[in-house]
Amino acid sequence: MGKPRIDKDELAAVLEDHRKWLESSGEQGRKADLSHRNLSRHNLQQANFEKANLEGVKLHGTNLRTANFKGANLRAASMVKADLQWAIFLLADLRDANLEGASLHYANLSRSDLSRARMQNVFLHNAYFLEATLQSADLRGASFRFTEMNSANLNGTILSGAVIAATKMIGADVSDSDLSKTEITMSNFENATLRNSIFSHAHLLKSSFQKADLRGTDFNGSKVESVDFAGALFSNEERKIHAI
Repeated sequence: MGKPRIDKDELAAVLEDHRKWLESSGEQGRKADLSHRNLSRHNLQQANFEKANLEGVKLHGTNLRTANFKGANLRAASMVKADLQWAIFLLADLRDANLEGASLHYANLSRSDLSRARMQNVFLHNAYFLEATLQSADLRGASFRFTEMNSANLNGTILSGAVIAATKMIGADVSDSDLSKTEITMSNFENATLRNSIFSHAHLLKSSFQKADLRGTDFNGSKVESVDFAGALFSNEERKIHAI
């Protein structure tokens, strides 16, 4: 059974009630509940969904540029190929969400929860994931460029085939993750935890892993050029020499 689609007039009324609810701290209007509704293809640029209930919502191919999802419940939401450029997801719940092929240029997902999110082939250029949780998320083939992921939790994340360029993961937890066949260029993993992660057949170039925890990390078949491993922890000296 398909999700019920909401028409333009009904959606406008829901958003107006939600605006009143936000501005009056709950004294007027009504908090938006669009859970499991179909909002696909609507033009929702600059829409304010702060603290709204959007669990299981369908937003395929929707224009959500500069939309505000701060503190919203987007658990299991489907935003396949949505335009989320400059959108705000601070503290949002995006667990089990599907963002495959979405554009997240300049989006702010700091301190959001993206555990188990499906994010294959997403564009994350200039996006912010500071202190975000992406545990067990699927980011295969994702494109990172000037992405900020300091102190993020990427434990158990699948990043195989991703392109990671000029990205900061300082102090991030990337342990038990799959980074095989990644292209990592001019990125910063200082003080990151990468224990038991897989870098097999990856290409690492001009990046920093200073003081990173690389114990148990698999660099089999990887190509490493001009990478700074100063102070990094390895399981043993043989692995360190092989990796460098």
